[in-house]
Amino acid sequence: MNILLISIVIVCILLLMTFFGHHTLYRIKYTPFFSSYDEFDSNRTKYNGSSFAFVLLLNATVLISVVTIYSYLGRYNEIDLARADTNVDYLLAAEINRARKQADEHPNDKFVLMGLAKVSMDGGLYLEAIEALDELLNYMGDDAEVIGLKATALYYMNHRSMTSEVKLLTKSALALYQYDFNTRVLLANDAYINQDYKIAIEHWQILLKNTKQSFNRNAIEFAIDNAKKKLIARK
Repeated sequence: MNILLISIVIVCILLLMTFFGHHTLYRIKYTPFFSSYDEFDSNRTKYNGSSFAFVLLLNATVLISVVTIYSYLGRYNEIDLARADTNVDYLLAAEINRARKQADEHPNDKFVLMGLAKVSMDGGLYLEAIEALDELLNYMGDDAEVIGLKATALYYMNHRSMTSEVKLLTKSALALYQYDFNTRVLLANDAYINQDYKIAIEHWQILLKNTKQSFNRNAIEFAIDNAKKKLIARK
């Protein structure tokens, strides 16, 4: 989870604790429902100083807790970030660095370079992913899976735009293997985002004929059913 989001959630929780603590002090112990108005007014005056200290202590606890947790989660200096984007979650950054190290040790390994490309894409490092895939293509020649993944990286690097280069890559990948997972998922997702549900369904149905690559077929079938519901709702 993103560190900023964690910090915000923690702040909200602790502020709620402060509010309810303050509420308990004033509205429960000294509410007119449990004592007379005069007694309530007297107790409120009496406890004014102690309640202020109580609220101050709770707010100090909020600040100290947030600073402590943030400093613990944000210790990037303990991880060899190398070229990792500092905006990437530190766990993902560490995973990217491990993938880079493996790629340096095994520069011609398809599994390793594909892994580096995928984890780089997870971190938004699309250009690095493309570079890794290009290295792989230069070494092993045309491969539908690699080309399809490169098309996907270019697609997201261009803000989910089906550019002419992306289209050319998808055609090349499908010419090599028409059921390629990366390519069909890319085309289906793009169609779905643009509300072309019929086209998305066609790509997913073709993908289910894939017998060479492993993937979650239940997820694809679920996507098909969901797209069909969208089509029905449109009528």
